[in-house]
This record gives sequence, structure tokens and C-alpha cells, in this order.
Amino acid sequence: MRARDLLGSVLRSVGRIWRQQNRFGRALLVIGAVNVTACLFLGGSLLVYSVLPWRAVLSAGGTGPRLPTAPAAVASLPSLTPSPTSTLWPTPTGMPTATPAPTRTPQPAPTATPPPAARIEVTARMSDSSPRRASLVTVYGQITRDGVPLVGVPMQATWGGRDLGCDDRSNRAGVASCSLPIFWASKGQYVEVQVTFAYEGQRHSATTGFTPR
Repeated sequence: MRARDLLGSVLRSVGRIWRQQNRFGRALLVIGAVNVTACLFLGGSLLVYSVLPWRAVLSAGGTGPRLPTAPAAVASLPSLTPSPTSTLWPTPTGMPTATPAPTRTPQPAPTATPPPAARIEVTARMSDSSPRRASLVTVYGQITRDGVPLVGVPMQATWGGRDLGCDDRSNRAGVASCSLPIFWASKGQYVEVQVTFAYEGQRHSATTGFTPR
């Protein structure tokens, strides 16, 4: 009577709990009851298997009921394929290689170009290119440097290759002159007159002439 009363009390408690639950709670109760039942069934099966002499029969080569072994159960499971792992950093082969900077070829320093030498220019002219005999004629010489007249430069004149002692110095216009009578010149004979300036250790000359009539 005590077992019947205990079973009835349990059923009444379960019924009261069932009525108090909603659909979700009742579903949980059903799942729990199924799990309890399965556990009891599994426990009873193991107990029966361990008590009955089936193991000795199977080891002796008898034909008894064969239970699936653990390796077969494991073999029936689908094999798991490892998922590819993502690489956070690129491999060294994938990294871009650094391009070496181009080397700069040293350029030769420009050589200083010396300034052009000064251009000394000397000109000469006669006061009369066809003078009368025994008249006084004058020769003019001019010296310039790069077109600029030079002042105070000594000039010497030669008449027909003769140095007759005619000297002078250039004025502000760079002009020097020398005058001589032409008693010694023959009529119709050309007389060459050369003027020479001595400037900075060098001599600069120019020629002109006349023909007496």
C-alpha cells in the first residue's frame, strides 16, 4: 500500500505541475520524461548484458547476438574536413621587393672660361695722300682697347722705313700725330708711313702712305 500511495502521490504532483505549465514548459517536461525513460532502458540493458553469460559464448566462437563494436560506430561517422585557416600575414614570397634607388652619377664641375683677351686696334691716316713736294704733311695714329680710346700711349712714326725722330702720345681720343716736311720725297713715288704704339710691353702697328705730286 505504501508503494501504491507513493506512486499516486507522484502522479498527482506531476499532473499538478503539468497543469501549471504553458506549451513550452510542457514540451520540456515531455523531453525530460523521454530522456529519463531512455536512461532507465539503457541502464537496464547494460545490467542484463553484464549479468547474462553472453560474453563467454561469443569468446568461444558461438553464434550469439553481435553488438556493434566501437570502431564500427566510429567508422560510420562522417569524416570532418578541416576548414582552411586564414593567414593574417602574407608569406615572405608574396611581399614586394624593394627597388634600389638609382645612383646619381657625379657631374663634372664646369670649368671657368677665361675672359676673352682685350682687342687692341691701331689705325693710321695721312692729312693729305697727295701732297706737294716740300709741303708739311701729318700722319695720325689712333689706338683703342675694345673700342675704348687709350690715353698717354707713346707712338713712333717711320717714313719710308726711316726713323726721322717723330714721336708723340695719344690724347683723350687715343690719337697721336707727327708732322714732317717732304723735301726728300721724289715726285710720284709712294712713301709708306708706319705708326707704332708701345702698350703693356707689346708693339701695335698700322701703315698708311702718300704720293708726292
